[in-house]
Amino acid sequence: MRPEALVYPLRWLMLLPVVGMLLGALYFAWHALEETLLAVQKPLDEALPVLVGAVDLALLSAVFLIFSLGLFELFIRKLELPLENALTVESLADLKGKLGQVIIMILVVKFFERASAFKPQTSLDFLLFAGGVALLAAGLWLAKAKD
Repeated sequence: MRPEALVYPLRWLMLLPVVGMLLGALYFAWHALEETLLAVQKPLDEALPVLVGAVDLALLSAVFLIFSLGLFELFIRKLELPLENALTVESLADLKGKLGQVIIMILVVKFFERASAFKPQTSLDFLLFAGGVALLAAGLWLAKAKD
C-alpha cells in the first residue's frame, strides 16, 4: 500500500477549520449588519464612527470567508463559483496575497476610524497627522504597484 493512500483522506481534517472560519465569517457579517442598523437610527455625526466600525466588521467577515474557501479549494476540491476572480485560490501564495489585500483595507479603515476621532491641539499634531495620511497613501500606492 502506498503512503499517499493513507495520507490523502487526511485532507478532510481541513473541514474543521473551514467550518470554523465560515462560522466566523457569519458572526462578523451579522454584527456588521447590527452595527449598520444601529447607525441608521442615529444622527450623521454619531452614525459615521458606527458605520466605520461596521465596515471593519464586514472586512473581517471577508477575511474569514476568503480564508475558509481558500483552504477548502486547496485541500478538499476546487469550487465552481461565479466570483472566480475574488475567491479562486491556486496556491498558498495566492491565498496569502488575497488576505494581505483585505488586511491592508482593514488597516486603512482602522486609521480612518482613529483619524475621525483625532482632535489636534498643536501644529506638531497636524504635522504628524499629515505624515500619517501620507504614509498611508504611500502604502496603498505601493500595494497597488506591486500588483
